[in-house]
Amino acid sequence: MEENSHCKNVAGSIENLVFMDVNKISNFFKKPNKENIVTEKINKQKVNKITSEPRKNSFWLLRIAIIFFKLLGLATFAHRVVTQKNKISCIFQYSEFGIVYNVVIGSLMIASNYVSIPFRVNMQYENKTNLTVGIEILQTVLGTLVICAILLSYCIDQRSLVRIANRLMNVEHEMDRLYRLYSPLRRQRVLGTQIIACVLKICLLIFLLTTEVMAFHASPVSWLTDIVPTFHVGWLLIQYFLLVTVIQADFDDVNRAIQSLSRTNTPDIRPQSLYQTRRIVVSNSTVHQLLQLRDMHSHLCEISENVSDFYSLPVLCAITFLFLTLIYNGYYLISPLLMADEILKYEVLSNTIFWLIFLIYPISLLANRITKILNEIRKTGNVVHSLLSCAIGKETKSELKQFSLQLLHRKIQFTANGYFVLDNTFLHSLIGTVVTYLVILVQFQMGSSCSSRSHCNYTRE
Repeated sequence: MEENSHCKNVAGSIENLVFMDVNKISNFFKKPNKENIVTEKINKQKVNKITSEPRKNSFWLLRIAIIFFKLLGLATFAHRVVTQKNKISCIFQYSEFGIVYNVVIGSLMIASNYVSIPFRVNMQYENKTNLTVGIEILQTVLGTLVICAILLSYCIDQRSLVRIANRLMNVEHEMDRLYRLYSPLRRQRVLGTQIIACVLKICLLIFLLTTEVMAFHASPVSWLTDIVPTFHVGWLLIQYFLLVTVIQADFDDVNRAIQSLSRTNTPDIRPQSLYQTRRIVVSNSTVHQLLQLRDMHSHLCEISENVSDFYSLPVLCAITFLFLTLIYNGYYLISPLLMADEILKYEVLSNTIFWLIFLIYPISLLANRITKILNEIRKTGNVVHSLLSCAIGKETKSELKQFSLQLLHRKIQFTANGYFVLDNTFLHSLIGTVVTYLVILVQFQMGSSCSSRSHCNYTRE
């Protein structure tokens, strides 16, 4: 009996030890799982902090930019910032106050001509001729008309601009929610490009005003004829550039997302011949992502078309004014060197050079950015075809073919009311046209000066 009881005690102690060991082992495995969950939560919080800080900074800069463009009459809408589920969003609305503000600015610009035109006619400066006076009067009147036309177009098409801004904000949040594609560093790089472009524009204005005062001792009244219209038109093109930059970054995100669908988790390290192609089995979730990306690309194309339609008429007016101002400043730079023995002073020469840079800068920015976004849109077709060549599955191939047809039939162009495309080819043709008109004006002025000299010699004889 004692032996049996002793055996029972030993068996019970062994069971207790085994149970304790099992609990220790289970606790040992549970602790790492809890630690992994905690570390995942910490990492998610870090990622959210990293992504939220640049977004907050971008929204602050967006609000500053909207206030600045409101002062210029280039943002007639109302806006309010909304925070939903720790996400900051901006909602744009129709505003009648912006229309009234633009009407007041246009009326003030028209009234300023009664002061600026007589001042410009009576102003004395080097190499003043009847041709330069006529061009300056035409420049003053055209600048006022262009500003009034731009302000009026923003009043008439305000609902279209509100629709573009809201749809673009929705696309930004949708892409951020679905894919988490762009890293904060890349968005900061895009934002940095926009900030640098605006800062350079402001620096050019400061240099231009400084050289204007040093060369001609110009007063603020004289600025109404040339600097104010050029400043307003230039910021119109800068606003167009900023908007196209955001859309181009979204197209880049879509292209990178489509490329990520063709990546495999286990790459083949073995070398492949030129005739070997990689085949990818696409799951249903990947097909669903492809459909979402196709819809996203379609929305971006529609936004691009709306942006092109909205800015087409204002940009046409702006380019017309900048074209005339480029001809005038180029003529003022070249004519003394060809027709007179005197050389331009350093202050006048530097002022004319800064004028040319100040005029061509926003045009070159916009043309270069539109060229990049057109290249990005064409890149989508190449990405889709490369994915189509290596995909397996009828459903996947049919969706990719439909996406390819959609890209084939959709042609995106950014034009100035249909007259010319605003890409780098336009910049090249603009410079060539300005040079051609300068040659014609110089020949005309040389012919008139030679006829006046021969007439004087004839009267002396």
